[in-house]
Amino acid sequence: MSVIKNNIYMLRHMFKASPIGTILSFLEFFIWRGVSLFYSIYLMRYLMQMLETGADFAGVVRLLLIMLAVSLGGLAFESWFNNLYLPKMFVTFQEYFLTLIYKQAISCDLACYENPKFYDKFTRANTELIKRLEQIIENMAFVVSTIVSAAVCVVITARWEPIIIPVVIGVGIVSTIVEKKRAALRFECVKETTPHQRRTEYVKRTVYLQDYAKEMRLGEIFFPLLGHFEESVRDWIDITKKYYGKISILRCVRGLIMSLGAFLGTRGIIAYRYLVDNAYSLTDMITVMNAATNFQSYISSFSWHLSDMMDNSVYIQNLREFLEYKPEITENENGKIPASDTNRLTLKNVSFTYHGASKPVLKNISIDIPPKTKIALVGHNGAGKSTLVKLLMRLYDVSDGEILLDGVNIKDYKLSEYRRKFGTIFQDFKIFATTVTENVLLHPPADETDREKAKIAVKESGLWDKIETLPNGMETHLTKEFDDNGALMSGGEFQKIAVARVFARDSSIAILDEPSSALDPISEYEMFNNMMTACADKTVIFISHRLSSAVMADKIYLLEQGEIVEEGTHTELMELGGKYAEMFTMQAEKYRE
Repeated sequence: MSVIKNNIYMLRHMFKASPIGTILSFLEFFIWRGVSLFYSIYLMRYLMQMLETGADFAGVVRLLLIMLAVSLGGLAFESWFNNLYLPKMFVTFQEYFLTLIYKQAISCDLACYENPKFYDKFTRANTELIKRLEQIIENMAFVVSTIVSAAVCVVITARWEPIIIPVVIGVGIVSTIVEKKRAALRFECVKETTPHQRRTEYVKRTVYLQDYAKEMRLGEIFFPLLGHFEESVRDWIDITKKYYGKISILRCVRGLIMSLGAFLGTRGIIAYRYLVDNAYSLTDMITVMNAATNFQSYISSFSWHLSDMMDNSVYIQNLREFLEYKPEITENENGKIPASDTNRLTLKNVSFTYHGASKPVLKNISIDIPPKTKIALVGHNGAGKSTLVKLLMRLYDVSDGEILLDGVNIKDYKLSEYRRKFGTIFQDFKIFATTVTENVLLHPPADETDREKAKIAVKESGLWDKIETLPNGMETHLTKEFDDNGALMSGGEFQKIAVARVFARDSSIAILDEPSSALDPISEYEMFNNMMTACADKTVIFISHRLSSAVMADKIYLLEQGEIVEEGTHTELMELGGKYAEMFTMQAEKYRE
């Protein structure tokens, strides 16, 4: 039952994507089946009757000419559909389903991307199912047209030899049971090989993507990656061997059942009845033989294509589970909307533990951030600074405690409206293969006001001198992924693009996670001065390993092993003479040297 439900589910989506294409796909098979039945049953019976009765040869010629015209019409439709319409239709299908998959992927919780099972399911939905779109609709059209054609054959066969019908159906049921087992084994094989496919795909990406090109050539990292690739391929082969021996045996068993059923269940019975019992005339014998043979062929074909439907069904089920996944952090459509442009953030006894981890990353964090305050989060790697930022953005929800915006728990706000209060740069920010303007705005510009906003943001980030030298200015594409004339920039220049995103966003809170890691000290100083000027009316929360930038903050929080161990202004912490003072003095000495 689930096989039928899953395929109908897929058919509904295909109809939404291309109603005319879906109808024409079914029509093609009905035309093909109809012509085939007419030839094998009606035409053969008509010709035999003419031979038996000595009918005029001209009548036979006329019938043959009519059939030739019908065949040519069917071939013309088939050629047009398969060669002109079908390729365009499947591009439409791919666009529709990939859009569904990508939208769902974006809505999934960030935690999903740290779960290998999620990636495996995403991979099967994104690649394996897309490759099967053509097969899925063809199978469904084939099965439906086969059922209708088989019904016609049943009516004809039942007139002379009704006993053949249960025999053929029985053989088909046994064959289907065998095939269901075979389909299950095939899916288990794909399921087990998916992690290995992902590993080989990862190696493929690292070899050809520009992001990894320099390290690949300056070191020998390729060789351990190649080792992972070869190991995955070996495991992939071993899994395939484990399953495909059983799959081959089941295929042979099924073929044997269908062959014996066809020979003994149709031709044998009919031949015996005609030769021994004289049950019907030669014309009737040929008619019932063709009808029964077609019926048996349809049952066999139905069984084969039903097995493909079963095979496809498990991938469709995978897609359904993926598309029906409900994120834990939801939009909260009826949630509150932050009322003002200046907001107060408060963290009360916040703790957080990653899913599957035994120890919390953050423990009892309490911070009060009044509007327009500039605070710095400092500490060694792994102290929990970036995790704290993700909690503020509600990319994760706290395990204990609460985060408040203007005295209201952030879970009570409409998610998109809450996140709109933030302009954020993460330390692992990404540059997209599109224009400078779109990279800054992170959306297509709606009008000249948007373009001007992006331009001002670039100037504030300190990158305008570079942009002026580009051939198309703000409309120059970044990277050469899709444009041979695209601009390649240094890591520091790309980082300024990321900083410009904060300046371009109409937000009341700016979060900068290591915004200056790729900049030299002078550029860093200029960027922070520009940032503080541009964000004078914003709350600023920044993470930096270079403590010279923390001097600009109104308050500094030093985190260690997920806890706040020191807090205060730069002057207060230096007078305290604790860990912050020690770290700052050490970095200052290095700069002096």
